[in-house]
Amino acid sequence: MNIKYIKRYLATKIGSKITVIYYGSRNHKERYQGYLWKLYNNVFIIKLLTGEIKSFTYIDILTKNIQIYI
Repeated sequence: MNIKYIKRYLATKIGSKITVIYYGSRNHKERYQGYLWKLYNNVFIIKLLTGEIKSFTYIDILTKNIQIYI
């Protein structure tokens, strides 16, 4: 898997419901649910169900700092 593949895959899923699990330090885990909103060169934006906006990098997926479920 590489960044180009991730970008192409996410581009086909814009507007889809998405769940992101973020793995932080010291086994801290956060879960976000929302919709894949926008894609940029280095980041993708998720609009959460609560109305907040979160951004993540494609490298987060490669390094397994986050997991996404669409």
